[in-house]
Amino acid sequence: MSFIGLLQSGAVQVVNPKNRQVIGYAFSVETERGQLQRWILFEHPHNTLDIEPPPEHMARWSLSDWRSNVAALWRPGSFYVWAQADVYRYGEAREQQKWAKIPPASRLPAPTYPDVGFSDFQLDPTGGRLLEVLQLRAGGVVLAPNEPLEAAGARLNGAMPLEARGLAFAVNGLLDPASTEYWMLPAAYEPAGKSAAVAIKTGTQKAGSLQEFIDVANQGWSPGSTFVITGCVNYRGDTVPAAR
Repeated sequence: MSFIGLLQSGAVQVVNPKNRQVIGYAFSVETERGQLQRWILFEHPHNTLDIEPPPEHMARWSLSDWRSNVAALWRPGSFYVWAQADVYRYGEAREQQKWAKIPPASRLPAPTYPDVGFSDFQLDPTGGRLLEVLQLRAGGVVLAPNEPLEAAGARLNGAMPLEARGLAFAVNGLLDPASTEYWMLPAAYEPAGKSAAVAIKTGTQKAGSLQEFIDVANQGWSPGSTFVITGCVNYRGDTVPAAR
């Protein structure tokens, strides 16, 4: 079964939209429940990051390639995140409930945390605001040198605008040993790194609790949508973690 999650399978790169510097990479593989993602982040992105296709030399990497290259990619003080993304589709029946509507917070399935021998994730608690997942409407666009993704959308004057494609909410964050993320991705969303880039940023809507986030997300919940519950285990250090 093929799952639609936040990331494409394989490698992607993570970019700071303010200066266009590469601040990390991620690698995703499909699992029975969705995706298992591995992230290297050289710095704290503070809820603002672009996810883009990988450099050419990483485009065909296998999981074995990723593991063997982690040490070469590592910088002292980097973050490593293991993230299990459990994917739920609109209308499917799973875990004794049908997802015609996102269940209330009290009835959501528990997140699955990767078993990597650990008990610091890219999305931190947002002070009561939702996070927006933004993607170009279709086909992508050529970025000017050092041009942020969002600026490119504005430059096109509506011909191919950048629009909010999804929402996210986080409990705990990158500086915690474990964290949880909740994503609502509409039908039109394409996994990040597949073609068009994806930008993540703090939005203007407020959600002071997981239930408030669900109430907002249900307004856009429709056929083809997916809801993703991601359990994250976070590491930070000068040396590469033993588990990769």
